Amino acid sequence: MTPILPLPSSGPRDSTRQNRRYLKTSKSRATSAKNHTKTRLILLITSHSRGCIACYIRATAFCNHNYLHRYLPSSTDTVDQLYSLRFCFQLAAFLVLTLPATLSEADNQQSNLTTAPVSPPNVLFIAIDDLNDWVGFMDGHPQAKTPHMDRLAKSGRNFTNAHCSVPVCTSSRNSVMSGIGPMTHGSYEIGPKYEELPALAGAPTIQRYFKDHGYQTLSGGKVLHHNFGGRLSDDIDQSLGRAPSPRTKKPMTRPANWSSSWDWGAYPDTDAKMGDIQLAEAAAKALKEKYDKPFFMSVGFFRPHVPLLVPPKWFELYEKDKIILPNNPKSDLDDLPKNFLSINDYAVAPTHAEVTGSGNQRSLTHAYLASVSFVDHCVGIVLAALEASSYADNTIIVLWSDHGFHLGEKQHWAKRTLWEESTRVPLLISGPGVKPGKACKEPASLLDLYPTLVDMCNLPKNDRLEGISLVPQLKDPNKARKHPAITSSYFGNHSIRTRDWRLISYEDGSMELYDHRTDSDEFVNLAKDPKHQNVITRLAKWLPQKAAPEFKENSERLRMRKK
Repeated sequence: MTPILPLPSSGPRDSTRQNRRYLKTSKSRATSAKNHTKTRLILLITSHSRGCIACYIRATAFCNHNYLHRYLPSSTDTVDQLYSLRFCFQLAAFLVLTLPATLSEADNQQSNLTTAPVSPPNVLFIAIDDLNDWVGFMDGHPQAKTPHMDRLAKSGRNFTNAHCSVPVCTSSRNSVMSGIGPMTHGSYEIGPKYEELPALAGAPTIQRYFKDHGYQTLSGGKVLHHNFGGRLSDDIDQSLGRAPSPRTKKPMTRPANWSSSWDWGAYPDTDAKMGDIQLAEAAAKALKEKYDKPFFMSVGFFRPHVPLLVPPKWFELYEKDKIILPNNPKSDLDDLPKNFLSINDYAVAPTHAEVTGSGNQRSLTHAYLASVSFVDHCVGIVLAALEASSYADNTIIVLWSDHGFHLGEKQHWAKRTLWEESTRVPLLISGPGVKPGKACKEPASLLDLYPTLVDMCNLPKNDRLEGISLVPQLKDPNKARKHPAITSSYFGNHSIRTRDWRLISYEDGSMELYDHRTDSDEFVNLAKDPKHQNVITRLAKWLPQKAAPEFKENSERLRMRKK
């Protein structure tokens, strides 16, 4: 139904305030009668059937028989008062003629948008650790099986060109929850905690901001990397738990010289023992409860983060020997600046040579796909509970990953790089006000989530937020965005990602440039091609001119650099 056009009032539809708006009040009973009659007449006309002549007749009769006899006094001014009431009838005729066209135009303008709910919407905020584009709705791997997330993607907006601010857990999550990027807070690594960063001392987490504006906050699993502790302890009203998944006492598959985190295999024997399953069930139980105010529920799943240990049935979804491996030309790195390893050689992950040399590439790829399908199942538990609840029609769902993940692409494993596999993340938004439809290919940043949800829930603007609301793209996926997605990996290294291009600038000034219209795998570095210097010049304008130095004195890159 098309909403009735409101009267141009500065406040609620209150007769007293509307009298002040349209007519000058007087102490005269006659004047008050005229004012009241006119106002009631306007309301009557605008709230009954549109374009109906009977509306005019009804309003005229209503005015004459009810209000003339009830309110107008017997005096010599009666004739003058009746003439002044001619305004009412003229207005009625005008509205009868013009209102249908006006409302018809409004119908057309509103046809592509869903009607926002009257009550404040709830928020279901689902974070997934280390999930790259190997999901069905992003076509990152042709064999990925993620039916629940795929269904969610069809119900809302799929942002296919979304990117993290920092391609590592702690810093990315600090940025998402604060709405403030690494160039301001100075965290580019695994640490420090949110509450340890001086730049975030006065910055409320998104959970805290919603709590301060009337929301019940719930959280469980890995939302912030280090949970809500210290001064953030009061940000969450109700905990959903953060149970770890079991590990084997001895290495299951990993070579002895690899990091203990880099293990994989079919373990444990049942889903019930997995921390992510326990979290999903806790969230499902919470969705059955009754709340006296809207809720903001954060649910953070650990898989597919290493160790890639999930029950056997998830491995059985895929035939190991038939798994397709990423295309990885041996010459892929030949056109890169010599120092590109400066941000790739100090991670805990094994090198590509170590993975292929030990014959574990296919096995690790199998384990990652199994872990992705497992976490999709966990997401499905939560979504099913929401659909069965009383909150189904008034809950915004946001699903995102903190960063991407390499599985041999560009001869790299894990994250921390500024290439597509590391910066690109799944991002889905569904719920009231979001019309299902085309995917959005415009660049988006995880920094945009905070202002987007503030916008969608009609909360007061938080001026400290550095992202840009995605609401225009929720309404129209083709709506262009001028601002690119900017990712930083350790101090001085940045990626600028637009709809068609990626520019990588390293601390020493060396660069990479990729044209995603023809080279989505980023195989051909165009940075030294004279034909594309104008592109570099244009994109380089977005490179941060001022960036906060690394907060940690004991830098991760110094502690973990490979010898």
